[in-house]
Amino acid sequence: KAVVSTQSTGDYTVWPYWADCHLDPPFSSVQGVVKDSSRSVVRIYSDIIKILEFCKSHGIPLAVASKSPETSMYKELMKLLDIHKYFVQFEIYRRSKDNHMRAISKQQGINYSEMIFFDDEYGNIRTTENIGVTAVHCPREGVTWKLFMGALKKHSDRKKTPTDT
Repeated sequence: KAVVSTQSTGDYTVWPYWADCHLDPPFSSVQGVVKDSSRSVVRIYSDIIKILEFCKSHGIPLAVASKSPETSMYKELMKLLDIHKYFVQFEIYRRSKDNHMRAISKQQGINYSEMIFFDDEYGNIRTTENIGVTAVHCPREGVTWKLFMGALKKHSDRKKTPTDT
């Protein structure tokens, strides 16, 4: 069982921007197209739904770990994009990633070594790796299918030689 968590509620992992900096609430959704108040279409990376569906069909719980202070904005955006339903936990508050991982670990009843974390910031990758989480850096293309499958392999390989804390 692995909990896969994503950075900043999806910033540069699920969608191609820092939502709290580049989008203008309030948001609206008309026939499945989500727009911000400036009428810009909010989009997610092309492989995200495939990845979310894969996790759902394989019983892999997903959590959100974000340092953003914009909790309600992110949750609203995820609901409008209809991706909130894939996540079992939302840790969105201004704290270090180790605090987010601790909360996810406690609520889900799993060790850090059972978690995979995606982030576009190397500092967050180091922080989570230091506590035993399988951490994967995302370039500006977000979490692609290839990156995701590579992360599952990296996680599987790490579990063969446990270093749990």
